[in-house]
Amino acid sequence: MLGNYHYFLALAEEENISRAAEKLYISHQCLSKYLKNLEEAYHVTLFERSPKLTLTHAGQIYLDTVRKVQLLEANLENQMEDICKSRRGILRFGTTEGRYRILVPDLLSRFRQIYPDVILDMQYSSSSRQLNELVAENKLDIVLLNQSDILHPQLESQLVLEEQFYLVVSDGMLKTYFPTRYPNCKAEFAQGVDLAQFQHVPFVLSKPGLHSRQLLDEYLQNRGLTLKCVMEMTQLDLHSMMTARDYAASFCWSMYLPTIRQMNQLAQGSRLNVFPLKGKEIRNQLVLVNRKGKIFPEYGRELIRQIRLECACFADPNLEKI
Repeated sequence: MLGNYHYFLALAEEENISRAAEKLYISHQCLSKYLKNLEEAYHVTLFERSPKLTLTHAGQIYLDTVRKVQLLEANLENQMEDICKSRRGILRFGTTEGRYRILVPDLLSRFRQIYPDVILDMQYSSSSRQLNELVAENKLDIVLLNQSDILHPQLESQLVLEEQFYLVVSDGMLKTYFPTRYPNCKAEFAQGVDLAQFQHVPFVLSKPGLHSRQLLDEYLQNRGLTLKCVMEMTQLDLHSMMTARDYAASFCWSMYLPTIRQMNQLAQGSRLNVFPLKGKEIRNQLVLVNRKGKIFPEYGRELIRQIRLECACFADPNLEKI
């Protein structure tokens, strides 16, 4: 009774027979008959009908099973593609919005030179939870996430980059808030910044609940410090843009350093300085995540290799060149 399992997936996702039927390009009657026959075959109710289609316990078990069947079918296709040396296919990759803008342009260009006939479906989301769900539901093949953001036990990961957290502050702000110590303070801060000296400086921070904000809040709490937050923004790359306009200091991960270097080279606003934090470093592990047991075709393994190469470029911060 696992034939046409994609009918069941559509019902579970749409939670409505009419919408699921439209998605599948079949009639409402045909889909209702499919569900009725399925439930009669197993002698269970798979969906509660009111007020909307909701999975029962038996339905959830069936859904988990057909997800595994879906993965096995994809693995079979990938292995057959390897045997026939196919250079055509589709890969679905996802990550967060800020990292998408950093990684995807070069990644798309380089991968296309190797596999011009493979379609890369690149997606981003501001929600790590949504990315977890998409890869767990076989709607994405692989995602780039923080290790701490992995939520599903059926997912596995591989480390591609261990990042460090840095303070970003402009020359204009250093002149304003450290007038008697500028420019000599830059050499001092390059050895490590004590954020106790920056409590009078305005900051733009990530919104509460985001991974970088959680780590920063823990760091500050352990030291009994409070920063003057004047704005909260989700997109980390916009933080440094605000700093270049002398609006507020900010923080960034290693992956964002090349963007800051480019801003300085193009003289986009006040020159930005990047300093490490004094004491215990704030670190983040970036990992590639896929479903356990996922078998990638040759071009999928090449995509993973290219992502690893891209991420390796961010491992050496080389702050002196910023």
